[in-house]
Amino acid sequence: MTERLCDVAGRRLIVECVPCRRRGVYAVERLRQRFGEHADLYEVWLQLTQSCRHQHAIGARRPNQYGRACRAQLDVEGGDRSGSPRSRT
Repeated sequence: MTERLCDVAGRRLIVECVPCRRRGVYAVERLRQRFGEHADLYEVWLQLTQSCRHQHAIGARRPNQYGRACRAQLDVEGGDRSGSPRSRT
């Protein structure tokens, strides 16, 4: 399982949330420059999805049990699919 940016084997990282209809495509090399070669993918995911209105800080209490959470998923484009990150949702 891929856990760090240096483990991503593709050229682009795709962040997509179907309910919000939001999608972003990021060059892995530029993400490595921005966050560092050994950045944790979860931390990168949090930074890239921070503008989602459903994003909550880790450990933060939601308003109720039915509160929505960000459901953005990570995928890799180009390269070996076996090294693709699993969804963080």
